[in-house]
Amino acid sequence: MLKKKLLFSLVIVQGLLIIAGIIAIIFGIFYKMSNNNNSAIITNKNIDLSNVYLINENQYQQKLTQNKKVIFQIIDIKTNKVLKEIVIEKN
Repeated sequence: MLKKKLLFSLVIVQGLLIIAGIIAIIFGIFYKMSNNNNSAIITNKNIDLSNVYLINENQYQQKLTQNKKVIFQIIDIKTNKVLKEIVIEKN
């Protein structure tokens, strides 16, 4: 009788741990998705290196041309986040 109660309690604890693990994974996924939506991370993988200039050891500047706009971005090297963005429209 004691063995059955011990095994039953171990099965319950194992089930609770599995449920807690699944919940932690789901929260981790939603946390990662919310961080990606809120941050300004460069997604352009095809960067023309003639339009990239090193500002200092931690930042570089990138020049993009889209439609009738020229975009200058100052980007942090370590995190690859856009620190400042200047948009100039052509007439």
